[in-house]
Amino acid sequence: MSESVQFKMQGPVLDKDIPLDIALWALNSFQNIIDKSYLALSGNQRISKKSREEFRITFIEIKKGGSLDANLELIVATAAVAQMTMPFLTSLSAKEIWNLTKDAFNYLKFVLQAASNGKQPTYQQTGDGMLVVNNGDGNITVNQTTYNVGKEAFPDYQELAKLTKSGVDSVAFMKKDEQPEIEVNKSNSAIFFPKAEVLPQNIQLSCEVFDFNKHKKGGKISVLAGQEIPEGEYNFEIVGDQDIVPYIESMLKNQVKVNCLQEMTTDPFGNTKVCKVQIVSVIA
Repeated sequence: MSESVQFKMQGPVLDKDIPLDIALWALNSFQNIIDKSYLALSGNQRISKKSREEFRITFIEIKKGGSLDANLELIVATAAVAQMTMPFLTSLSAKEIWNLTKDAFNYLKFVLQAASNGKQPTYQQTGDGMLVVNNGDGNITVNQTTYNVGKEAFPDYQELAKLTKSGVDSVAFMKKDEQPEIEVNKSNSAIFFPKAEVLPQNIQLSCEVFDFNKHKKGGKISVLAGQEIPEGEYNFEIVGDQDIVPYIESMLKNQVKVNCLQEMTTDPFGNTKVCKVQIVSVIA
């Protein structure tokens, strides 16, 4: 069982040749997106070697001429093979995987557009397990699987959106010779990155400064556990016209204390997190 999908990428970066890193970036992101639908429908937790034998995407043809065009084939193992490996595949088709991918993308666009306009989507579960999603302007109804796939594939769509800053005007997927059914382009790429808000409260953190760029006046810190923000690595930038020497010197130490502000984002799924810290000063 298979489903043909056309891939088209356009932009000035493709005018002379096809940069391999750009092409692989786009196609790998698409593979990850499609895999999310496959995992949701199959009930698998991860893509294993066996899974890849049963579901894969193959190239049929690649064309070049001011854009990168490729014909892809979504292939699910035949019923005979499936019965010997994973019985659920006898009822799972490539068309179902593609349709779920499209539905999840349309749901994502619906809520991301609202979030980009400063509106937080709301969710109400119905008695039959469906979700009524309101974006401030209207409603759509999706099932739990569509919601889950949209949420899981969100970071992969962000990867496609990043390509628009690397000489790519658009990345689109569609049935052959039809209008794009999934498209990330310069016009809509901003919605994939929720707006940030800087909290006014100054906090103090113990951390390790393990990267600093003197030209960009920013870098990365590793925050220790048990503090006002979760343990982990965060990007940072310094506030104002500070002397950069203390930041360079801090990389020689295992731990320093900093005064900083939190930069927060809230995604359309209601998850609020620290996306960056703005450092006011290095204490010690």
